[in-house]
Amino acid sequence: MSDDTNACEQWLNEVNWDMIHEDAVTLYLEWGNNNYRDAMRTPVTKSGEYSIYFAVDTWEEPRVVLMRMDNYGSTILCAKKLPPTLVQELHDDIKGIKGILELPPYIKEWLIKELEK
Repeated sequence: MSDDTNACEQWLNEVNWDMIHEDAVTLYLEWGNNNYRDAMRTPVTKSGEYSIYFAVDTWEEPRVVLMRMDNYGSTILCAKKLPPTLVQELHDDIKGIKGILELPPYIKEWLIKELEK
């Protein structure tokens, strides 16, 4: 996965492909911003729980990051640079937005192929 191939192998079996960064922040860090009656997205209320998910980091050169979110915040476990064609497609889509973003379908497809190698 990462440019340092072994950096994140231990986490790959725990990846939640449906988790996006905004949901992770809501679940782990913004407890008052949740619907406590929602059975599908119950907030995390105890220490030790976490989610592992992929996102796109566009703060600098766009890259795919494997994130770990818990009630203390997020940590980037590893990162992989995007090929130039995907960087261009991403720039066309997001028009220069900076942040930690959800994986677009074309990047998710590329990432899954990369992980199969």
